[in-house]
Amino acid sequence: MKTKSDVLLSHSHRRHAARHSAAISAPAWPCLFLVLFGQAVFGAAPGANRVEARLLTPISTYSSKPGAAVEAVISTPLCQEGGSLPEGTTVKGVVKRVRRVGLGLIHETAFLEIDFKTLHLPDGTDYTAPIRLVGIDSARERIDGSGAIHGMRATATLANRFSQRLAFLAFTHPMMATPLFLAETGLFRFPDPEVEYPRGAEMYLEIEFPESFRGLAPCTLPTLAGSTKDMDELQRQVDALPYWSYSKRQSQPMDLVNLLYVGSEASIDAAFRAAGWTGSAPNSMRSGFAAIRAIVEDRSDGNAPMRTLLLDDEEPDMRLQKSLNTFEKRHHLRVWNRPGEWRGQSVWASAATQDVGTTFSLRPFGFTHEIENDVDQERDKVVSDLVYTGCVDSVTYLRRPEGLRDPGQEYRKGVYTDSRVAVVIFNACRQPRLDVAAGARAPEPSLLVRCLRRVTLTARNHLLRDNIVWRSADALRLGIHTLREWHGQWKDEQLARRLDRGSASGESSAIEANATDVGRSPGPSGAPAVAETGGANLKPVLVTAR
Repeated sequence: MKTKSDVLLSHSHRRHAARHSAAISAPAWPCLFLVLFGQAVFGAAPGANRVEARLLTPISTYSSKPGAAVEAVISTPLCQEGGSLPEGTTVKGVVKRVRRVGLGLIHETAFLEIDFKTLHLPDGTDYTAPIRLVGIDSARERIDGSGAIHGMRATATLANRFSQRLAFLAFTHPMMATPLFLAETGLFRFPDPEVEYPRGAEMYLEIEFPESFRGLAPCTLPTLAGSTKDMDELQRQVDALPYWSYSKRQSQPMDLVNLLYVGSEASIDAAFRAAGWTGSAPNSMRSGFAAIRAIVEDRSDGNAPMRTLLLDDEEPDMRLQKSLNTFEKRHHLRVWNRPGEWRGQSVWASAATQDVGTTFSLRPFGFTHEIENDVDQERDKVVSDLVYTGCVDSVTYLRRPEGLRDPGQEYRKGVYTDSRVAVVIFNACRQPRLDVAAGARAPEPSLLVRCLRRVTLTARNHLLRDNIVWRSADALRLGIHTLREWHGQWKDEQLARRLDRGSASGESSAIEANATDVGRSPGPSGAPAVAETGGANLKPVLVTAR
């Protein structure tokens, strides 16, 4: 029987097999050698563990120098037979290479490479270990195969294109230069092209642990200790959950309900705050304009508004988000108080999704977010964040009684899930783990430097790119990108339908039976991920944008 992960992997393998067969059939053996060599150099080591870490040292391409010390704390609990990796273990390294934009005279984009090489235990013991940066919870930068960070080009943003048009208008009508400059400065700001990560930024590392720590694996989540009656009551709460939240303005399914919290409102709020989640501004003209500015300027908005979604015709009691460094991409969720209690504690339903892009929609009219279609990733991301705070007593995954697209079920196009709800039991959360996000940011450039950099980069961009050749190539690139996005959405929908057909033909029963037999069920990557009604392997969630 095929599981969800089998279908995902076979879907991916067929695509890669087609590409490889076409490549090998051509006389391109030197290219094949380079590919294999690149995998040997940059591929994941067989004994490496992928873990999540949180930055303790603020870094910036503007102020950080080569050789500057960098430290991050490992936040993924790792266990082995007879012990575990001590809590508070950190990785230490230095800034290996850095390239700042500065005034923009030489470079348009920033570059940063960090060399982590030491595993530091809380007792003061240090181990030298191969450590590679493989991801950062960021939206503007990209990481190459060697772990180096490449910054964005500020002149590629909508804000700069808008300011260029005003500049051309000012040249045509010199008397309007000052009013136009003041209007543009008041509306939009020039984006900062430097790479900057504050204390608490989430990083993903591959670590080859020393021999004494070999065999480490993500720790099992705390198991819910309850009677059969308690478990049956939790299952009834899950069975009673609507599958979807709905738009207030249009009756259409929007976000999947994939989490259930048990605890007081104060403990839930404290746990999310400690994990770095923030609130959301009410929907208004002011917050809407602030969101538009964030989109145009390609920056984050930590207090961005969220659309009002209804669950059983009720508005959410809490709206929380974890903003990345652009408005386009963020983690966000809504929480609704549910009728009834469990062991005298309030019960809350939650719909968590990851925004991966923005688009303009006619229904509803305005800018809206596109979400990651595999909504289980965001569910597991939320669980990982909450467990790290120490405010969680247990996590239990319970399966819904029906599939996502059973006959008569409404659904959102392209979305797929394993149909399980993560039930999170909170404690009082009086002393959450220290919030590593609290701390100062790296020094910023002065106002004079920012103004000179803006003039230099804008003039440079005009000389290099304001010509028919570049604009034609840019239009072609945007067209190809749009077609790829449409094709990707179509493939996601086809994959979701295949998963649903497999569930309807009995594959979901096989998955559930297998999980009951071994106490675990397969996760999106094909590795054991979580238990149905017991502990769960807490694995780091590598957030990527399509």
